[in-house]
Amino acid sequence: MKTLITTILTTVLFIGSMAKPCFAQQTTPSTSTSVSATSATYSITVVISNVNTRSGKLYVGLANSKATFEGASFQNKVVDVPASGEISVVFEGLAAGRYAVRLYQDLNNNQKLDFSGQMPAEPFGFSNVAMLMGPPDFDQSAFDLTANNSVRIRVIEM
Repeated sequence: MKTLITTILTTVLFIGSMAKPCFAQQTTPSTSTSVSATSATYSITVVISNVNTRSGKLYVGLANSKATFEGASFQNKVVDVPASGEISVVFEGLAAGRYAVRLYQDLNNNQKLDFSGQMPAEPFGFSNVAMLMGPPDFDQSAFDLTANNSVRIRVIEM
């Protein structure tokens, strides 16, 4: 019972943070106008597969800490779902570090992840999570970025 309650609370926190209308509208302001020769930056290409419904938009959030995984993302991208094929989203200009990706597919254009009871009613996904055994946390979804990287996410439908 404790595991069920923990799972539900974590799901609600995750979905609540992603369901904010400003999820894809927030931008991360640049704090530096120049990049020194010693501060390398990298990119993450997110390749999204298993998108069965070919409509709506994908809201993709990049987190660089537990706080930005559970709350407002570090960076966000919104892409239209194409008629076929995998979908790629690129995050550029990233410092080396630990990152995680979370996403949802907005099928009805209301800019939030909808629920049926306690379960997501729209497709969603996380980096490093192929099978959902409860809502993942930052550590489960995170990966190290030390060079340009590609991350595959398989969309999950409940």
